Order: sequence, then structure tokens, then C-alpha cells
Amino acid sequence: MISEATQAVITHYERRHEFRGDVFGAQPYANYGYWARPDLTLEQASEALTDLVAASAGLGQGDKVLDVGCGYGAGAVKFVKRYDVDAVTGIDVTPVRIASGQDYIAEHSVADRITLQEGDATAMSFGDESFHKVVSVECAFHFDTREAFLKEAARVLVPGGTLALTDIIPRRGVDPSAYLTGETTNQSQVCLDMPANAYDADVYADLLRSTGFEAVRIESLLEWTRIPFADALARVAAASEGERAEQISRMATRIRQLIELGEDYVLVTARRS
Repeated sequence: MISEATQAVITHYERRHEFRGDVFGAQPYANYGYWARPDLTLEQASEALTDLVAASAGLGQGDKVLDVGCGYGAGAVKFVKRYDVDAVTGIDVTPVRIASGQDYIAEHSVADRITLQEGDATAMSFGDESFHKVVSVECAFHFDTREAFLKEAARVLVPGGTLALTDIIPRRGVDPSAYLTGETTNQSQVCLDMPANAYDADVYADLLRSTGFEAVRIESLLEWTRIPFADALARVAAASEGERAEQISRMATRIRQLIELGEDYVLVTARRS
């Protein structure tokens, strides 16, 4: 049974599917990017973030990888082509993304090593100890709940397997009610607030340990992700026209507001005990 909060996520990304257009370039990424250099394009920064997560997970030959919130499959294709993993299974709750992703992996001739399917991060259909690595890019803050996902991630990982993800959380000392106000998004007009997931890195780390993980590391990447992403969107807006320019500009402004109100962007790694 899909929860109301998860249905809102599905609705948001179905509506955003048409909006994204060519903002991210030819490859179907949809993340905030990792801006190691200020001159990167959105596409290059999105690819760099995917590489950062892959490297943090230690992806390599022989790995069976679960990509949770796989989107359009761009990350899965990179994991196979650059890191030569044995196989990638990607799950996502948004049907249009899975359908588009299946076309994308077929175009890249890697359908024999990648499986994309609809699936809920908090109630996975996979058996215990099915994967060596679990990765997730900018999704866990949407899960209803993140704690349920972490329990599932620990269950499907082999002992010693690695979890690597990027996530959005409040900074330490921030009252999440400052920005969890029930406001709807500019693009989809749905509310994506998830109060159950609004806790800082210390609580997050404790939660990872209590759900079966060790060697926990949580690192802020805000300066290299959300902040330069908002700047890049502003540049895209300046080069666009009409309503599209206004939509993109509003999105950049909203991201900056959320950062000012105390949101953080973090890289999380942990090892299954």
C-alpha cells in the first residue's frame, strides 16, 4: 500500500519529468551535482556526483549493486561501464522514470547487466544478503521513512557490504519546522515535507548504528552541491525565456531559501555489520 507521502513523491517526479527538458544535457541525470570546479556544466556536475557516490561505495568488479531511487538509469549505466560491476538492480517508485530508464539502458547495450523495476525503498522484494553495495543519490529524505529504508538496506546487504548515499538533512541546531511548513513545490504543486526524516547528522549516525551499520561517516557537501546548483539554475534561467525562465528562477530562489533556513546536503557511508 503506497502511503500518501510516497504518492506525493511519485506525483512530483511525474510532473517534473516534462519540466526537466534539456536542463541536464543529453544524459538523463536529475541530481544537484558535485561542483569540483566552478566551470562545470550541470551534466558534468551530475556525473561527478554519481562518480563520488560510486567511489565512496568502492564499486568494482564482481559487485552486485542495488541503486535505490535509480531515476532514469544514468547512474546504473555508469556503474557498469566505468566501474565494471557485475550487475546493477535499480528501483524507483516513479513509473515514467523506470520506463524511460529501460529505454536508456537498451540504447547503451547494457540491458544484460542492468535491471530497472518499480519498487519501494522501505519494503524491498529482494532476499536477505542479495547485494554487495547499496547506493542512493538524493532520495532517502523522500522515503517513508528513512529508518525503514536503512533497515531494508542492512537486510539486503551482505555482511561487510557498503551503503553510500547522498541526502538532505537539517544542520545541527536547526529547527526543521522553519522550513517544513507544508509549502508546495514550484514545479509540481505538491508538498514533499517529511517530518519523520528531519533530523541532524548525529541522530542520523545513531540511527545507522542501530539498524545494523558500523564505520559510519557523514560529511557535508553543501558548498559543492546545492549552493552551486542554485547558481547554475540561475544561469539557465537567464538564458531561457518566458514562463520556463520564471520557473527555473523560482526553483533557484527556493533552494537558496532552504539553505538559509538550515538545510544541509551530506554524503553518507557505512558498512553493514
